[in-house]
Amino acid sequence: MRRHQWPAQPPPTTGGVRVHGERTLAALHCVRLQLSEILAYPTGMQLRLALTATEICGDIARHETRALTDREDFSAHWSYLTVHIRVDDLYGEADPYDPLTTNTGVGRAMEYRTVPRYWIGVLPASGALTITAGWPRMGLEPVTTTLELDPHRYQPSNNRKG
Repeated sequence: MRRHQWPAQPPPTTGGVRVHGERTLAALHCVRLQLSEILAYPTGMQLRLALTATEICGDIARHETRALTDREDFSAHWSYLTVHIRVDDLYGEADPYDPLTTNTGVGRAMEYRTVPRYWIGVLPASGALTITAGWPRMGLEPVTTTLELDPHRYQPSNNRKG
């Protein structure tokens, strides 16, 4: 297996085909991680995730992702959801692009929600895609899910009209 870094870049602006829908990846007391969908393009896939954290997990997530303005504050840490993707013989960390984040509520009713999107610049020849995602500092230990995608749904010959 070769190590790979999936860069933070958006997908093409047109041509995506939905190849997988919503699926819960983790459901804990105060954290829920979901795969929203996978869109396949001729040159790769876009993965859309959604993480919702409430109560103490929401407070921790909000604290971990706050702006770090004081360089002398050594108690200031930053972390975020870590996602590793395996496609055929490539495995590595995926950097999100445009990770939309919202914080709602007050006090103990705090809710933190982020919907990161990832570009994976290849299509799986085997049809298998493995996602490992976690955010231990916020309470979500890494979870691994392997998805079987139908490779015939995203092959260019099946997407042509004519």
